[in-house]
Amino acid sequence: MNEDNLALTASSYSNFKDKYLEIYISQDNYKEEMINIVEPYLKKNLKNGYILGSNSLNLYYEKFIVKNPKANIVICHGFGEFTEKYNELIYYFIKEGYSVFILEHRGHGRSQRLGMDNYQINVEKFDYYIEDFKKFIDEVVIPDNRNKKLLLFAHSMGGCIGTVFLEKYSNYFSAAVLSSPMHGINTGKTPKILASIISKGMKLCGKGSSYLPGQKPYTEKKTLYSRSTSCKERYQYLLEKINKNDNYHSGGSSALWYIESLKATKKLIKRNNVSKIMVPILLFQAEYDTHVIPKAQNKFAAYAKDCKVVHMKGSKHEAYFERDEIAFSFLNRLLSFYDNNI
Repeated sequence: MNEDNLALTASSYSNFKDKYLEIYISQDNYKEEMINIVEPYLKKNLKNGYILGSNSLNLYYEKFIVKNPKANIVICHGFGEFTEKYNELIYYFIKEGYSVFILEHRGHGRSQRLGMDNYQINVEKFDYYIEDFKKFIDEVVIPDNRNKKLLLFAHSMGGCIGTVFLEKYSNYFSAAVLSSPMHGINTGKTPKILASIISKGMKLCGKGSSYLPGQKPYTEKKTLYSRSTSCKERYQYLLEKINKNDNYHSGGSSALWYIESLKATKKLIKRNNVSKIMVPILLFQAEYDTHVIPKAQNKFAAYAKDCKVVHMKGSKHEAYFERDEIAFSFLNRLLSFYDNNI
């Protein structure tokens, strides 16, 4: 495991921002540029559709094909997310010459829902996420990959899905970026052992599909505060999209989702599983992450054959969606990593 800290001083940030402002969208005029520049560009390049996942579930996907791509990037999104959350990132990938593919996981976005209501995140088995992802790659990505390498970008819960995928199927990707991967779930003030007892007790009582205590259905958010980013401009843009689209209204998790996710995280950080990953990994770790546990990420990285850990100073959970001084550093390091592995 190699470690690195990524932070910018005020002066270096000023120089960095001037240098990359032609490439990246600044928070200073974020909403206007996203609506007037990014969204029309993505719409022009968008193709979408559905595949049948495990148990014949309808799963929505999008792809953005470059005529002669350097490589292909497959995005594996996080808990409660959807394709438009990645508009900015997809835009950068395309502009850099990559074709991009993204699947909305079961129970998310426009994919078929599984919860006790239209808001709950539920899953029967965590392995279904992995098998859905494999089917998406086999049926949608590979037929349109122009015989170029596949690169993985996986965030949070998607980082857990992506990691298990890499351990189970070692011959698909050439390199992987894990952004705040869910290698361990942060249960907050509730001790992990208590959360486990409660969720398993609920399942035994036939309430595994009920909301885990503390988890709730979707309610329209009006606050500018986010546990995941300190960039108000990026968060406000996302918030407006969520509130306007019923498909993006995701609430909390079921007890069963927590049980299945806990089993997955325990397995993926075991040495014998981590050792199966054959590709270089760049793992971004946020300083102020309240969603996932850095200790589990460090354990994974220590067992990995080739894993570079980058500590994102000052960042909350979503470094790619943070204030400019954090997001620009993240993006620069991310794109350099991909360029060096194609």
